[in-house]
Amino acid sequence: MGITFRKTMKKKKKTTVFLLFFKTPSKIILERIEEYLESLNCSNYGYFGKEELPESFARLGGTTDFHTEILKNPPSQILIVGSPERNEISQELLVSLRLSRATIKLVPVKFDLFSSLIQVNKSNDLPHIRLLSNHKSLIDKSLKTIFNYAIALAGIFITTLVFPFMAIFIKATSKGPIFYKQKRLGLYAKPFYLYKFRTMYLSAEARGPQLSSDSDKRITTAGKILRYWHMDELPQFWNILKGDMALVGPRPERPHFAELLTNKIPYYKIIYQEKPGLTSLGMIKYGYASSVTEMTDRLYYDIVYLNNPTFLMDLKILANTVRYIFLKTFYDPSPKRKIKREAQIKTLTNSNEPLIRWLTLKSKINS
Repeated sequence: MGITFRKTMKKKKKTTVFLLFFKTPSKIILERIEEYLESLNCSNYGYFGKEELPESFARLGGTTDFHTEILKNPPSQILIVGSPERNEISQELLVSLRLSRATIKLVPVKFDLFSSLIQVNKSNDLPHIRLLSNHKSLIDKSLKTIFNYAIALAGIFITTLVFPFMAIFIKATSKGPIFYKQKRLGLYAKPFYLYKFRTMYLSAEARGPQLSSDSDKRITTAGKILRYWHMDELPQFWNILKGDMALVGPRPERPHFAELLTNKIPYYKIIYQEKPGLTSLGMIKYGYASSVTEMTDRLYYDIVYLNNPTFLMDLKILANTVRYIFLKTFYDPSPKRKIKREAQIKTLTNSNEPLIRWLTLKSKINS
């Protein structure tokens, strides 16, 4: 397997193309690849790997360099040449592809029956199949952005109105500040500070990071009431206004627990492709997680959402969030669907297969 990248400058806009070689392509395919890159006004291209390619492709390193290079220099396109063998697919590679915002195209290693039986796209006579990406339509992105900011402004206004009462309540039941901030990981794993009304005693984490539960003795009297009605989350409207969070998305985790989850589930990192949310599909279907095992189970719902993060899905989740807050009822699947979900969770934690499916298809799991 080899990996090639190429930087381009077109109309003063920087473009980067990565090529992943799982097999050495035929001479004509290599020529078409070069012609395609030339059509983008490319120059200075090379590859990572062990393949023997023409001198025009300069060898720049090993295949492991792809994972660091894709973070330092995000590509706009990725061309995958040839079909990989099972042992050539690593969790790290799949996660890197999933997190990439690039357009991903499959290129055959030669013109053969594959090319004649399947209708493929052509860019400058380069045959390829374009994979489904996680790009959203401009209309959907605009609707989500406008809606997020509008609700955040309304939420901040409401928070301002109730703040005096919250401040008195918090101060009357425990010593310490009114607000509490905690480092979390957001979009593309970028750290940010999440804000809450303080619900625990100051010594709550004297022994290090801990997950909370309903019977947690670290929670103050005021904190129990605020948590029950989720009013401690109100300051997070400021996080939304700042752009750190969205109304709907996977709940952000602390670096400590994110590392534990990544060690247990390497593809956990795919949640970083969306902004974390004030609420999530996992919250309305699973609720709070008080252990790493429960966090792993809840991840199933986050993955379902990531395959369909549309504005309409957000509205559905928000409506069920309101129902959950006031009626305390989960948007829960039937017993049969719950058994199916548990089986799927087991599959997700023991196989690469779901990741391969996510790279090419939108999830068909009924959410």
